[in-house]
Amino acid sequence: MNHKTQFPRRRLPYLTAAALFPLSITTGAPALTTEEIAEKALAATVYLEMKDSTGTTLWFGSGFFVKPDQIATNFHVIEGAEQGTAKLVGKDTRYQIEGIIATDKDNDLAVLKVTAYGIPPLSLGDSDTVRVLDDVYVFGNPMRLEGTASKGIISAFRDSNDKNISSLNAKYPKQQIQIDAPISQGSSGGPVLNSKGQVIGISVSVHRALDAQNLNFAIPSNYLKALLGEARPAKPLSENSQSISAETYFLRGNAKYELGLYHAAIADYTAAIRRKPASASAYYNRGLAKADLKQYTAAIADYTAAIGLKSDFADAYYNRGLAKVNLKQYEAAISDFTQAIGLKPDDADAYVNRGVAKAKLDRYFLAISDYDVAIRLKPNYADAYYNRGLAKADLKQYAAAIADYDMAILLKPDVAYAYYNRGLTKVNLKQYAAAISDYDMAIRLKPDDADAYCGRGLAKALLDRISEAKQDLMTAWKLAVQAGDTNLKVRVEDALRILE
Repeated sequence: MNHKTQFPRRRLPYLTAAALFPLSITTGAPALTTEEIAEKALAATVYLEMKDSTGTTLWFGSGFFVKPDQIATNFHVIEGAEQGTAKLVGKDTRYQIEGIIATDKDNDLAVLKVTAYGIPPLSLGDSDTVRVLDDVYVFGNPMRLEGTASKGIISAFRDSNDKNISSLNAKYPKQQIQIDAPISQGSSGGPVLNSKGQVIGISVSVHRALDAQNLNFAIPSNYLKALLGEARPAKPLSENSQSISAETYFLRGNAKYELGLYHAAIADYTAAIRRKPASASAYYNRGLAKADLKQYTAAIADYTAAIGLKSDFADAYYNRGLAKVNLKQYEAAISDFTQAIGLKPDDADAYVNRGVAKAKLDRYFLAISDYDVAIRLKPNYADAYYNRGLAKADLKQYAAAIADYDMAILLKPDVAYAYYNRGLTKVNLKQYAAAISDYDMAIRLKPDDADAYCGRGLAKALLDRISEAKQDLMTAWKLAVQAGDTNLKVRVEDALRILE
């Protein structure tokens, strides 16, 4: 699940005889080693960068050579582009895409023409012969990370009558192979190979909300074989650039979002919504991007639109709740988290964040009850222990709070705020030396933590280590000034006056 959390919880070219017959199937071909499959696939896999008439990059994706001068990819990777390049992964040479020789929009496939020499194309296997639990090997360029490989198995076969899958992807091919090997944005169009090193599928991104279940699909290679049989003389990319579908804008928005390009992602989601106003996922994803830009009011409007289109959209309620917490609308946030829990009762995140909102309203016992449920659902949930510790500390249950901080640190030992709050709680129990040790660790993990320096300084003062205390407090003061934290600055000044 990809949805947000509010509190600190807070990606060798050579020419062979096989290259002359890239569509042939060797029925009795032996299985290859993993290394042989990877070498074969990466020698033919390309990174595609598609651009508009001004040279601005529109999209990036993956593809692979199916003939010495032909590259297969997804149609949505090239849709709307007027020019583009293909680069073999791990190599410097770029090939200009000279045109399109065949497209199959229904199955999201395209074949491109380039001029290249000595590239060994991949052979296409028979996708009708693959079976559930067969091994598969996926190659592509997720998030522009060239030449990424992953291994998995075939999980199932899906067709356009499967409402659970077709509802995710408006541009849904007639049939798809569901696999468990991850396919991220940028890997669309890459090859999926069997254990014989034959292509049995083409990776495809699905049209889904960003935090929907991570389902991975491949278009059967037999569709590509049929398309290659319909090849025609290359037509310029510009002949295909007049319009871009809502689904393609949506997928581009997802890719830009995952790269942290939130403004660009919002523009793509907006274009998708303009073409398809009933897309709940597009509104929802645009809300996520706006929330990452701290545009919480605008994000809430998008989540509300998504809920209006899909009343059982649990994650939209959840993230709307997070945005409301950021706007200090705690009662409204609790209502949204409650809706999310009603739709998805095993969502530990929703319980934790509802607990956070309740704690903000000083409802500590009710908050603890939510944290208890989250821990029951997810026993290794460090942030649930941490937030339960905060609530117990607010109730002056210091020993119990320390026990929760201990568990949070055990599960997530590199988070400064847990050490800081454990130190603060130990001070309340007059365990000053132990508190200093916790502040030491907090500072080691986060050297600019003004609160930790202040806390350590005060603990040292209580042990009559006045000189050391002043030094820590001065460091805290400087960091507070740099951060513009007026409240902490004043507190430190008061402490320094007392120590004079």
